[in-house]
Amino acid sequence: MIDAEKVRERKKLRLDILGELYQIWFSGEENNMLFGSKEDIYQKRNTERHLAFHFMFEMGFIHISPMGGKGMDEKLSISITAKGIDFLESNLEE
Repeated sequence: MIDAEKVRERKKLRLDILGELYQIWFSGEENNMLFGSKEDIYQKRNTERHLAFHFMFEMGFIHISPMGGKGMDEKLSISITAKGIDFLESNLEE
């Protein structure tokens, strides 16, 4: 049986990540993307955070661009997409 609390936690994690990317996107800074190594961004392979990023990438909510390096030291550039912005805004609690 599905653990409803785990489902809510995963959805909250994805919304929190999208919220962070949303804030970066609309910050007015020249570089409106999240930059860092896989280890900095995901923490560890196959964690809830790592899986959340890949789910959102597959859904088209974020764009992930590799910038060189290998393994967990690989550098990434991550930004929210228009679809991700729309999803976040439509899921904000009143």
